[in-house]
Amino acid sequence: MNQRQHDPRYAADRAFAESLNQLQKTLQSADTKAVQPIKPDHNKPDSANSASFDLSSFEQAVADIEAFMATRQQQEEDH
Repeated sequence: MNQRQHDPRYAADRAFAESLNQLQKTLQSADTKAVQPIKPDHNKPDSANSASFDLSSFEQAVADIEAFMATRQQQEEDH
């Protein structure tokens, strides 16, 4: 047998080159396919815009964050 066939670096180099060739073929075939951008439907309301802003949930979130920060600050002072 050829010594190159037993060399792990040669085998790894060959496998890497084959992987690169496969990747290049995949990317080239993806480039040839026409990708049609999705146009937004302006007549359909956006879910983020149609959702009502819940002030009480926001206030609760702020209170939770403040409580977390106060607890964390107290723990740092104790150490």
